[in-house]
Amino acid sequence: MSIHPYRNESLIQMETYFTDAARAEALVGQVRAKWALLREHGFADGYPVEVLRSGGADGTPIKIVELFKWRSRQAQVEVGNDPDYQKLMTNIAALSSAATQEDTLTGVVRGFNTNFPPIGGVELLKGVCSCLLTIDGMVEDYPMSVKNGIVLMHRSPRMDLDGDGRNEMYLKILMHGGEIIQAALGPIRVEQNFARPNDGLVKSLGEGDNDFPAIGIWRVSWKIQTALGAVLTDPDQPLIFGPALVNHYPPVGTHFHATTGPVKLVLERTGETVGRLVPGELTAFDIVVSKDDEIFADILNTPPEDIFDIWEEHKDRAHAAVDEREALPELAPGLAAVV
Repeated sequence: MSIHPYRNESLIQMETYFTDAARAEALVGQVRAKWALLREHGFADGYPVEVLRSGGADGTPIKIVELFKWRSRQAQVEVGNDPDYQKLMTNIAALSSAATQEDTLTGVVRGFNTNFPPIGGVELLKGVCSCLLTIDGMVEDYPMSVKNGIVLMHRSPRMDLDGDGRNEMYLKILMHGGEIIQAALGPIRVEQNFARPNDGLVKSLGEGDNDFPAIGIWRVSWKIQTALGAVLTDPDQPLIFGPALVNHYPPVGTHFHATTGPVKLVLERTGETVGRLVPGELTAFDIVVSKDDEIFADILNTPPEDIFDIWEEHKDRAHAAVDEREALPELAPGLAAVV
Protein backbone atom coordinates (compact mmCIF):
# COMPACT_ATOMS: atom_id res chain seq x y z
CA MET A 1 0.00 0.00 0.00
CA SER A 2 1.33 3.46 -0.88
CA ILE A 3 1.72 5.69 2.16
CA HIS A 4 2.10 9.46 1.79
CA PRO A 5 3.48 10.94 5.01
CA TYR A 6 2.78 14.40 3.65
CA ARG A 7 -0.31 15.14 1.61
CA ASN A 8 -2.25 18.33 1.02
CA GLU A 9 -5.72 17.45 -0.22
CA SER A 10 -6.73 21.01 -1.08
CA LEU A 11 -6.75 22.09 -4.70
CA ILE A 12 -3.53 23.28 -6.24
CA GLN A 13 -3.84 25.54 -9.28
CA MET A 14 -1.09 25.87 -11.87
CA GLU A 15 -1.51 28.39 -14.69
CA THR A 16 0.97 28.99 -17.50
CA TYR A 17 1.08 32.25 -19.44
CA PHE A 18 3.03 33.16 -22.59
CA THR A 19 4.16 36.63 -23.61
CA ASP A 20 6.99 38.60 -25.23
CA ALA A 21 9.90 40.49 -23.68
CA ALA A 22 8.21 43.89 -23.97
CA ARG A 23 5.22 42.80 -21.85
CA ALA A 24 6.84 40.27 -19.53
CA GLU A 25 7.38 42.53 -16.52
CA ALA A 26 3.87 43.93 -16.73
CA LEU A 27 2.43 40.41 -16.94
CA VAL A 28 4.44 39.28 -13.90
CA GLY A 29 3.08 42.28 -12.02
CA GLN A 30 -0.50 41.40 -12.90
CA VAL A 31 -0.01 37.75 -11.93
CA ARG A 32 1.34 38.84 -8.54
CA ALA A 33 -1.56 41.25 -8.14
CA LYS A 34 -3.95 38.40 -8.95
CA TRP A 35 -2.68 36.27 -6.07
CA ALA A 36 -2.76 39.24 -3.69
CA LEU A 37 -6.38 39.84 -4.64
CA LEU A 38 -7.28 36.17 -4.21
CA ARG A 39 -5.74 36.24 -0.72
CA GLU A 40 -7.43 39.49 0.30
CA HIS A 41 -10.85 38.34 -0.90
CA GLY A 42 -10.48 34.96 0.81
CA PHE A 43 -10.20 32.76 -2.29
CA ALA A 44 -6.56 31.63 -2.01
CA ASP A 45 -4.90 29.77 0.82
CA GLY A 46 -1.75 31.00 2.55
CA TYR A 47 0.37 28.28 0.92
CA PRO A 48 3.31 30.22 -0.60
CA VAL A 49 2.63 31.34 -4.15
CA GLU A 50 5.28 30.61 -6.77
CA VAL A 51 5.70 32.69 -9.89
CA LEU A 52 8.30 31.24 -12.24
CA ARG A 53 9.60 32.95 -15.38
CA SER A 54 11.69 31.71 -18.30
CA GLY A 55 14.29 33.88 -19.98
CA GLY A 56 12.81 33.96 -23.46
CA ALA A 57 16.17 33.61 -25.18
CA ASP A 58 16.50 33.65 -28.99
CA GLY A 59 13.12 35.27 -29.46
CA THR A 60 11.16 32.38 -28.01
CA PRO A 61 8.02 33.27 -26.03
CA ILE A 62 8.55 34.01 -22.36
CA LYS A 63 6.76 31.54 -20.13
CA ILE A 64 5.36 32.58 -16.73
CA VAL A 65 4.08 29.85 -14.43
CA GLU A 66 1.87 30.56 -11.42
CA LEU A 67 1.32 27.98 -8.70
CA PHE A 68 -1.00 28.54 -5.73
CA LYS A 69 -3.63 26.80 -3.63
CA TRP A 70 -7.35 27.57 -3.54
CA ARG A 71 -8.83 27.93 -0.08
CA SER A 72 -11.67 25.55 -0.97
CA ARG A 73 -13.60 24.12 -3.89
CA GLN A 74 -16.34 26.63 -3.20
CA ALA A 75 -13.84 29.50 -3.45
CA GLN A 76 -12.72 28.22 -6.83
CA VAL A 77 -16.35 28.36 -8.04
CA GLU A 78 -17.22 31.72 -6.49
CA VAL A 79 -14.16 33.59 -7.74
CA GLY A 80 -15.67 33.91 -11.22
CA ASN A 81 -18.30 36.28 -9.85
CA ASP A 82 -15.79 38.69 -8.32
CA PRO A 83 -15.60 41.86 -10.50
CA ASP A 84 -12.06 42.73 -9.36
CA TYR A 85 -10.88 39.26 -10.30
CA GLN A 86 -12.56 39.50 -13.70
CA LYS A 87 -10.82 42.82 -14.35
CA LEU A 88 -7.41 41.38 -13.46
CA MET A 89 -7.95 38.38 -15.70
CA THR A 90 -8.83 40.74 -18.56
CA ASN A 91 -5.56 42.61 -17.99
CA ILE A 92 -3.61 39.34 -17.94
CA ALA A 93 -5.23 38.20 -21.18
CA ALA A 94 -4.29 41.49 -22.86
CA LEU A 95 -0.64 41.01 -21.89
CA SER A 96 -0.51 37.36 -23.02
CA SER A 97 0.47 36.23 -26.50
CA ALA A 98 -1.29 32.86 -26.28
CA ALA A 99 -4.11 31.19 -24.39
CA THR A 100 -3.48 30.48 -20.73
CA GLN A 101 -2.87 26.84 -19.85
CA GLU A 102 -4.59 25.70 -16.66
CA ASP A 103 -3.94 22.58 -14.60
CA THR A 104 -5.81 21.68 -11.44
CA LEU A 105 -3.95 19.32 -9.10
CA THR A 106 -5.33 17.61 -6.02
CA GLY A 107 -2.30 17.37 -3.79
CA VAL A 108 1.26 18.33 -2.95
CA VAL A 109 3.62 15.53 -2.00
CA ARG A 110 6.96 16.61 -0.58
CA GLY A 111 10.24 15.11 -1.65
CA PHE A 112 12.34 13.69 1.16
CA ASN A 113 16.05 13.27 1.76
CA THR A 114 17.12 9.64 1.76
CA ASN A 115 20.08 10.58 3.97
CA PHE A 116 20.60 13.38 6.45
CA PRO A 117 21.16 16.65 4.55
CA PRO A 118 24.89 17.40 4.09
CA ILE A 119 24.32 21.09 4.86
CA GLY A 120 22.79 22.55 8.01
CA GLY A 121 19.82 24.86 7.80
CA VAL A 122 16.84 26.57 9.36
CA GLU A 123 13.34 25.14 8.96
CA LEU A 124 9.83 26.24 9.84
CA LEU A 125 7.32 23.44 10.37
CA LYS A 126 3.64 23.23 11.23
CA GLY A 127 2.54 20.58 13.65
CA VAL A 128 0.32 19.47 16.49
CA CYS A 129 1.01 18.31 20.02
CA SER A 130 -1.41 16.55 22.36
CA CYS A 131 -1.45 16.13 26.13
CA LEU A 132 -3.73 15.85 29.17
CA LEU A 133 -3.89 19.04 31.22
CA THR A 134 -4.92 19.31 34.87
CA ILE A 135 -5.16 22.63 36.69
CA ASP A 136 -6.21 22.09 40.29
CA GLY A 137 -9.80 23.17 40.88
CA MET A 138 -10.39 24.13 37.25
CA VAL A 139 -9.88 21.27 34.78
CA GLU A 140 -8.85 17.64 35.16
CA ASP A 141 -7.23 15.55 32.42
CA TYR A 142 -8.40 17.95 29.75
CA PRO A 143 -7.36 16.52 26.32
CA MET A 144 -5.39 19.48 25.02
CA SER A 145 -4.49 19.40 21.32
CA VAL A 146 -2.44 22.48 20.52
CA LYS A 147 -3.65 24.13 17.32
CA ASN A 148 -1.76 26.46 15.00
CA GLY A 149 1.41 24.77 16.20
CA ILE A 150 4.70 25.90 14.68
CA VAL A 151 8.33 24.92 15.20
CA LEU A 152 11.29 27.01 14.08
CA MET A 153 14.43 24.94 14.34
CA HIS A 154 17.99 24.56 13.12
CA ARG A 155 19.32 21.25 11.84
CA SER A 156 22.97 20.33 11.86
CA PRO A 157 24.59 18.86 8.75
CA ARG A 158 25.12 15.12 8.42
CA MET A 159 27.94 14.34 10.87
CA ASP A 160 29.17 11.63 13.19
CA LEU A 161 28.86 13.83 16.25
CA ASP A 162 29.82 11.25 18.88
CA GLY A 163 32.44 9.35 16.86
CA ASP A 164 30.74 5.95 16.93
CA GLY A 165 30.67 5.44 13.15
CA ARG A 166 26.99 6.34 12.72
CA ASN A 167 25.75 9.70 11.50
CA GLU A 168 23.58 12.01 13.56
CA MET A 169 21.66 15.21 13.03
CA TYR A 170 21.25 17.58 15.97
CA LEU A 171 18.06 19.67 15.94
CA LYS A 172 18.06 22.89 17.95
CA ILE A 173 14.56 24.31 18.56
CA LEU A 174 14.72 28.08 18.21
CA MET A 175 11.03 28.67 18.94
CA HIS A 176 7.84 26.65 19.13
CA GLY A 177 4.29 27.12 20.30
CA GLY A 178 0.58 27.01 19.58
CA GLU A 179 -2.77 27.86 21.11
CA ILE A 180 -6.22 26.57 22.01
CA ILE A 181 -9.32 27.83 23.83
CA GLN A 182 -10.64 25.91 26.86
CA ALA A 183 -13.94 26.79 28.52
CA ALA A 184 -12.67 27.08 32.10
CA LEU A 185 -9.28 28.61 31.34
CA GLY A 186 -10.11 30.64 28.23
CA PRO A 187 -7.33 31.14 25.66
CA ILE A 188 -4.28 28.97 26.34
CA ARG A 189 -0.95 29.64 24.67
CA VAL A 190 1.75 26.96 24.80
CA GLU A 191 5.21 28.45 24.34
CA GLN A 192 8.78 27.35 24.64
CA ASN A 193 10.44 27.72 28.04
CA PHE A 194 13.62 29.40 26.84
CA ALA A 195 15.29 28.88 30.21
CA ARG A 196 15.48 25.11 29.56
CA PRO A 197 16.95 23.03 26.69
CA ASN A 198 14.63 22.44 23.72
CA ASP A 199 16.19 20.24 21.08
CA GLY A 200 16.28 16.84 19.42
CA LEU A 201 18.55 14.19 17.98
CA VAL A 202 18.11 11.88 15.01
CA LYS A 203 20.66 9.06 15.02
CA SER A 204 21.27 6.61 12.20
CA LEU A 205 20.83 2.88 12.70
CA GLY A 206 23.19 2.15 9.85
CA GLU A 207 26.71 3.00 8.83
CA GLY A 208 28.38 4.55 5.81
CA ASP A 209 25.96 5.85 3.21
CA ASN A 210 22.74 4.55 4.77
CA ASP A 211 21.36 6.96 7.36
CA PHE A 212 17.85 5.54 7.40
CA PRO A 213 16.13 4.06 9.23
CA ALA A 214 17.11 6.20 12.20
CA ILE A 215 15.83 6.84 15.71
CA GLY A 216 14.66 10.35 16.57
CA ILE A 217 13.88 11.92 19.92
CA TRP A 218 12.87 15.37 21.21
CA ARG A 219 13.08 17.07 24.58
CA VAL A 220 11.07 20.19 25.28
CA SER A 221 9.95 22.33 28.19
CA TRP A 222 6.85 24.50 28.04
CA LYS A 223 5.58 27.78 29.37
CA ILE A 224 1.77 27.73 29.25
CA GLN A 225 0.03 31.09 29.28
CA THR A 226 -3.33 30.76 31.09
CA ALA A 227 -5.81 32.94 32.95
CA LEU A 228 -3.82 32.09 36.12
CA GLY A 229 -0.67 33.46 34.59
CA ALA A 230 2.33 31.66 33.15
CA VAL A 231 2.54 27.99 34.15
CA LEU A 232 5.73 25.98 33.59
CA THR A 233 6.14 22.28 33.04
CA ASP A 234 8.51 20.86 35.67
CA PRO A 235 11.85 22.63 34.99
CA ASP A 236 13.72 19.59 36.35
CA GLN A 237 11.95 17.05 34.11
CA PRO A 238 11.84 17.78 30.37
CA LEU A 239 9.11 16.33 28.20
CA ILE A 240 10.57 13.56 26.04
CA PHE A 241 8.81 12.76 22.76
CA GLY A 242 10.08 9.62 21.11
CA PRO A 243 12.04 7.62 20.37
CA ALA A 244 10.45 6.99 17.01
CA LEU A 245 11.69 5.27 13.90
CA VAL A 246 12.39 7.89 11.23
CA ASN A 247 12.56 6.74 7.63
CA HIS A 248 13.10 10.05 5.81
CA TYR A 249 13.96 13.68 6.35
CA PRO A 250 12.24 15.98 7.11
CA PRO A 251 10.34 13.69 9.51
CA VAL A 252 6.95 15.01 8.37
CA GLY A 253 4.24 12.53 9.28
CA THR A 254 6.36 10.73 11.91
CA HIS A 255 4.54 10.34 15.23
CA PHE A 256 6.67 10.95 18.32
CA HIS A 257 4.89 9.47 21.33
CA ALA A 258 5.86 10.75 24.77
CA THR A 259 7.90 8.43 27.00
CA THR A 260 7.84 10.67 30.09
CA GLY A 261 5.14 12.02 32.34
CA PRO A 262 3.12 13.05 34.08
CA VAL A 263 5.05 16.15 35.10
CA LYS A 264 4.00 18.79 37.60
CA LEU A 265 2.93 22.27 36.55
CA VAL A 266 4.25 25.19 38.56
CA LEU A 267 3.07 28.78 38.59
CA GLU A 268 6.01 30.81 37.30
CA ARG A 269 5.58 33.80 39.61
CA THR A 270 5.40 31.76 42.84
CA GLY A 271 6.87 28.30 42.13
CA GLU A 272 3.70 26.74 43.55
CA THR A 273 2.52 23.43 42.06
CA VAL A 274 -0.88 24.03 40.46
CA GLY A 275 -1.50 20.87 38.44
CA ARG A 276 0.03 18.27 36.18
CA LEU A 277 0.54 17.55 32.48
CA VAL A 278 0.64 14.17 30.77
CA PRO A 279 2.37 14.54 27.37
CA GLY A 280 0.88 12.58 24.49
CA GLU A 281 2.19 12.91 20.94
CA LEU A 282 4.18 15.35 18.81
CA THR A 283 3.78 15.32 15.03
CA ALA A 284 4.94 17.68 12.28
CA PHE A 285 2.55 17.61 9.32
CA ASP A 286 4.00 20.27 7.02
CA ILE A 287 7.34 21.90 6.35
CA VAL A 288 6.68 25.51 5.38
CA VAL A 289 10.18 26.84 4.73
CA SER A 290 13.61 25.25 4.56
CA LYS A 291 16.78 27.27 3.96
CA ASP A 292 20.32 25.92 3.96
CA ASP A 293 23.02 27.66 5.99
CA GLU A 294 25.45 29.88 4.13
CA ILE A 295 28.16 29.33 6.75
CA PHE A 296 28.78 26.57 9.27
CA ALA A 297 26.83 27.49 12.42
CA ASP A 298 29.26 26.37 15.13
CA ILE A 299 27.07 27.05 18.16
CA LEU A 300 23.84 25.71 16.66
CA ASN A 301 25.56 22.61 15.27
CA THR A 302 27.18 21.65 18.58
CA PRO A 303 24.91 19.43 20.69
CA PRO A 304 25.12 19.28 24.49
CA GLU A 305 26.50 15.96 25.71
CA ASP A 306 23.38 15.16 27.72
CA ILE A 307 21.24 14.83 24.56
CA PHE A 308 23.16 11.62 23.82
CA ASP A 309 22.50 10.42 27.38
CA ILE A 310 18.78 11.01 26.86
CA TRP A 311 18.88 9.18 23.54
CA GLU A 312 20.67 6.22 25.14
CA GLU A 313 18.20 6.15 28.01
CA HIS A 314 15.14 6.00 25.77
CA LYS A 315 16.33 4.30 22.56
CA ASP A 316 15.13 0.82 23.52
CA ARG A 317 11.52 2.05 23.48
CA ALA A 318 11.58 2.84 19.77
CA HIS A 319 9.50 -0.21 18.90
CA ALA A 320 6.49 1.35 20.63
CA ALA A 321 6.31 4.09 18.02
CA VAL A 322 6.55 1.85 14.98
CA ASP A 323 3.49 2.11 12.77
CA GLU A 324 1.86 -1.30 12.40
CA ARG A 325 1.81 -0.78 8.64
CA GLU A 326 5.58 -0.80 8.45
CA ALA A 327 7.55 -4.00 7.99
CA LEU A 328 8.94 -4.35 11.49
CA PRO A 329 10.80 -7.64 10.82
CA GLU A 330 12.82 -5.91 8.11
CA LEU A 331 13.91 -3.24 10.58
CA ALA A 332 14.76 -5.62 13.37
CA PRO A 333 18.42 -6.25 12.27
CA GLY A 334 19.06 -2.51 12.23
CA LEU A 335 17.48 -2.06 15.62
CA ALA A 336 19.46 -4.98 17.00
CA ALA A 337 22.68 -3.27 15.97
CA VAL A 338 21.88 -0.38 18.27
CA VAL A 339 19.71 -1.64 21.11
